[in-house]
Amino acid sequence: MLFGGLLKERGGVIVSRRNSGFGDNLLAAANAWRYARATGRSLVILWTNSRYIGDPGENAFPRFFQVPESVSGVRVIVPPRADALSRLLLRAAFAVSPRPDARLFGARFLSSLGLDRGGAALKRESERREAGIDAVVNGLTDVRSRVLVTQGCYGPKDDLKPFFDAVRLAPRLAGIADDFAAGNFEGKKVTGAHVRYYGPHLPPSGHTPYWREWTAGVRACIDGMNKAREAAGGGEKVIFLSTDSRPVHEILACSLGGVVSYPKSFGSDFGGELHDELPVETAEASAIEMFLLARSDVLFRYPPGSWFSHYASLYAGRVFAASPPAGKR
Repeated sequence: MLFGGLLKERGGVIVSRRNSGFGDNLLAAANAWRYARATGRSLVILWTNSRYIGDPGENAFPRFFQVPESVSGVRVIVPPRADALSRLLLRAAFAVSPRPDARLFGARFLSSLGLDRGGAALKRESERREAGIDAVVNGLTDVRSRVLVTQGCYGPKDDLKPFFDAVRLAPRLAGIADDFAAGNFEGKKVTGAHVRYYGPHLPPSGHTPYWREWTAGVRACIDGMNKAREAAGGGEKVIFLSTDSRPVHEILACSLGGVVSYPKSFGSDFGGELHDELPVETAEASAIEMFLLARSDVLFRYPPGSWFSHYASLYAGRVFAASPPAGKR
């Protein structure tokens, strides 16, 4: 049983179980690695019950990425699967370690009885619990728990790069990315552009100001991509466009010459986020796009707070981060 093995791990473990977009997930794993390095634990990356694959017991991480068994002295454990009992015990560990959370247990109980209308109470208590564990991880506070489970989202930090340096695409996907780059990037100055559409109908976030007005958002993208392309210098140029929106892709590709994109499906026009609408169908393409963006001579990020393009920002020669367009507030 996986959970039993984790209990025996010398120094204890921190288990990273984020289940959001790839950028969020990798940042969460990187921050868990940072905590493991500071506290003498091993890092377990376990993306089970993942939105990106149909089998709840399979660990999605090795389907798309790989890391060595040790990163800067931290042992990294990436099990291919987790048995049902271990998944249940890890869920319990989230509520028990570093100290038991009766409110979260109560919310789970009410939810199991169908008494939590819309799941509001469970969501609220889960988020409160996540915030508490986030504080432990961000503060590098050592705890006595042998198994600490984190599923929160963490922002970038300067000391995370050794982890990202160690991350690679899974071999099959890496081969596909190499072939695409050889056919589209070789001998050219590459402007990478990650444009994440986030319509005003979606829950308010840091991305909202960039897309309050469609026309202003598109214009900001066109202007920013043109400036980024100019900054790439002389010679033959290409724009590699990665976006989660068909309308955004079509208008930018038509407005700017020399645009190439990795083929993938899109969800409904002006709908939800792609990793919510078509997570399984677009997972491989998204992972490949993330690593192709990292080959940019100049990278344009819109909005700049989208963690999908954070990985690329660590390796691109230069990064352009646009400000929200002026418009209605």
